[in-house]
Amino acid sequence: MKKHVTYTTIATVLMLSLGLVTGCDASGDTPSNGGKEGSSGAPDNGEKPKGPVYDGPAIPGLGEQPAWSMPRADAIDLGDTFLFVSYADGRYSTDDKPSYVPPGAETSTLHASDEPEPVTLEFRDVKTGAVRKTLKVKATYVTATTWHNGVSALEVRTSSTSAADGLTAEKTVHTVTVYGGDGSQLGKAERPQGDFDVHEGHIIESVDAATLQLTPIDGGKPRKVTCTGRLAKCRFDGGKDVYGQGARGPLVTGGYVFHVAFAPTYKKEQAQLVMSDLATGEKVWSTADVTPPAGVELNENKQPASGEIRVLDVRDGKILTAWGADTFASDTWVTATYDVTTGRQIGGAVKYAYVDAAADAVNSDGSFIRSPDHQLAASATENGTAVWQIAEGKELWAQQAGENPMTPRRFSPNGVLYGTVGTDDMTALALESRTKKVLAKNLPTANIPLFNEPSGYGYFSTGSGFFVFPSRAAW
Repeated sequence: MKKHVTYTTIATVLMLSLGLVTGCDASGDTPSNGGKEGSSGAPDNGEKPKGPVYDGPAIPGLGEQPAWSMPRADAIDLGDTFLFVSYADGRYSTDDKPSYVPPGAETSTLHASDEPEPVTLEFRDVKTGAVRKTLKVKATYVTATTWHNGVSALEVRTSSTSAADGLTAEKTVHTVTVYGGDGSQLGKAERPQGDFDVHEGHIIESVDAATLQLTPIDGGKPRKVTCTGRLAKCRFDGGKDVYGQGARGPLVTGGYVFHVAFAPTYKKEQAQLVMSDLATGEKVWSTADVTPPAGVELNENKQPASGEIRVLDVRDGKILTAWGADTFASDTWVTATYDVTTGRQIGGAVKYAYVDAAADAVNSDGSFIRSPDHQLAASATENGTAVWQIAEGKELWAQQAGENPMTPRRFSPNGVLYGTVGTDDMTALALESRTKKVLAKNLPTANIPLFNEPSGYGYFSTGSGFFVFPSRAAW
């Protein structure tokens, strides 16, 4: 009996036995549509899909009416296209996700089953909903991933098992195929049975407790990333981060790779993050070579007392960091931005204490949400939301005691901050992100939109359907 599992996740690739055949089924038969590589060859007629009418409330940051809609479904955002998974009975896959998508958990798994099953992959234009391409495949796993330099991509897995013959044991081989937003194949790789992740165009596997191996899916020499130090451990969380003993950072970002290291001059070992060139292995930057920002407590060795350090983002030659404020305040962090080339801090630092909410952590403990342009950050503090400018380290506003505490959920590209309030977090608000002005209240949390980066279009899925809206300036 086949069992379907659909959900929103960052790291679920480790437990599945998977199957896909592109262009033929498990027995080698040609698919009924006869399209090349499983493609339906369906022409793009430019027509919008005839989906349900939106009858929900107006959402600040979005246009008054959807650009297009679909029956109940969820999608993987691939940049210029949305990817939908449909079944033979006409159903579209849904994530069965919570009423809002936690920040950092936007990655969607649209199909997971115990046995290979025929599904159709539909690539639809973000702005119009027109079908750009379809692929008929047999799969047990279809999920979002990233290609090189963080480009959004689609991962589909297959597995084949050869039976034991008396001389050799049963053997299972997994095949990973990665597709781009236009439905073209970007790369394909095989791996023997075992645990591995797919990220930034690489197969990521644990060699031992301290070592990860990164193998390019499109060919190239594997690269080993080793965490150093006594009792060193080097783990990958399945989303994007490498972590060990208090340090955490993006494993691969752009052309760089991070590993956890310990500075040998420390009397008490403290984790550091080292950024190296992905191709050459040459060290580019390290937390050991920069000065901790003001607000971070130092020990007798003039090193950060807590030993907790995060790299949250690498962009345009700048590195955004978060440092544990002190030994006894595990929920208090200080953010600071550094220049990659000089190691000098850019702008000021912000110290904030966050409310524990594991489901809302972007980079584990102490993270916060960022605006699409990476200019603003927001965090849930004891009194509610606080918002600040990242580079300058300038707080714009913060809720005070006595206000109705709001947990920030997402920024729009055009200046709206969405959050949830109430003991059950089942009511949403929309605020002007820089001024704290309330734009709308009592919104359904299911209607907090996700945003497509190239177009700025917002979209969400409810029990009524999948709706895509053009963006609109904050009210």
